[in-house]
Amino acid sequence: MYQLIQQDTKIDLNALPKGSNLINFSLLNSISAPVKFRSFSIKYTLEGCESYHVNGRRYAVNKGEYLLANSFCDGRVDIDSTDIVKGICIDVSEKLLSEVFAHTLRSDTPFPDISLDSFFTGESFLENKYGSDTALGNMLAETGRIFSENPFYAYEFNEEYYYTLAEKIIEDHIPVIRGLYAIKTVKHETRKELYRKLSKGREFLDRELQGSISISLAAAHAGLSEYHFFRLFKTAFGCTPQQYLIRQRLSSSLRLLRSGNYSVSEAALSTGFPDIFSFSKSFKKHYGSAPSLFCLK
Repeated sequence: MYQLIQQDTKIDLNALPKGSNLINFSLLNSISAPVKFRSFSIKYTLEGCESYHVNGRRYAVNKGEYLLANSFCDGRVDIDSTDIVKGICIDVSEKLLSEVFAHTLRSDTPFPDISLDSFFTGESFLENKYGSDTALGNMLAETGRIFSENPFYAYEFNEEYYYTLAEKIIEDHIPVIRGLYAIKTVKHETRKELYRKLSKGREFLDRELQGSISISLAAAHAGLSEYHFFRLFKTAFGCTPQQYLIRQRLSSSLRLLRSGNYSVSEAALSTGFPDIFSFSKSFKKHYGSAPSLFCLK
């Protein structure tokens, strides 16, 4: 089911079929309405910003970002813009998502039990906002491009589209699930809140790769004490914040070297290493070869 929603479209968002697969493409500059998530939902912003309040938390979903929530969530959506805000709302059948996840968990059997899914369709699911650099984000961007070219076309999406969508969701969430459940707490909400804080600190490290970063700054950005941040980060992500920072810098430097536009020294300085010696030493330890072997300049 595909539906185009414009400013003058008369539609009751809560009257849409529950538990089914559907896609809405919206072209709005103003809306303020309660949202009851009918199944597993994806809220993707193609242009502008959509503001959601979900389970007491506010998410500003900007261009290229998306929000994920399931039927244990409720809230509201607000848009107030002089320009048209383009958004895609996709509902994925929880039964379909559970089936795909069960097959992922038990690929050795043709008929796995869908009750294996206690995450995506349960209260422990992490409702959260994500950027475009994910498997699902890339698929949503392509869908958005198609809609933007002709929003009035009567698009039809078969089960294969939603199966692929579910696979992308699960692919992105395997590390999320591992990290989330590595945090030992009694309450689901406490675990989810701590994971969000850690993710916020990790995003800070990603943004500040080129600068001189102290882990205490990342911890403060996450709203945690430095030791608490260090301990939980290692538990959830399998490495310390400093190890993560070095890995990300090395990964970024490798991309620069392979681009053919950077020398070894330029790649080192551009990714936050203090000098070429420390960079070369870390690079060779991580990749097993000297950075000069990857340099195309």
